[in-house]
Amino acid sequence: MTPEQYESILRSLTDIKTALGEERSSYKFILYMVPNIGIIFGTTLLFFLFKWWHNQKMALIQTGQFKPWSFDLRAYSFFLGLLLTFTGFALSFVFILVLGRSMAMMGGLIPFAIGLGLLTFYKLSK
Repeated sequence: MTPEQYESILRSLTDIKTALGEERSSYKFILYMVPNIGIIFGTTLLFFLFKWWHNQKMALIQTGQFKPWSFDLRAYSFFLGLLLTFTGFALSFVFILVLGRSMAMMGGLIPFAIGLGLLTFYKLSK
């Protein structure tokens, strides 16, 4: 191979690399913008949702139709505690059977522990 041929091949390869690099940069820019636009849209949507709920409550208060609702934290913690405890137990059991002792067990042990904590809160709060 002559030095001229080598230079020609090297020049062709750098041209291809440059062309691909420019194409990839526009492609990456679009991919990087998708989550940003999603976050901006979601934040705007949540802002207006909370604003509309607030306006609705204010209108109900002004007309005298607002009825505050009570939230039973004890019953909710019992329900959620049972749900998370049994879900966590089932996930832990399946992960131990399928994968053995590994970090995947955390996917079941974390809801199990949270569920036990909520059941403890239910038992201790009176």
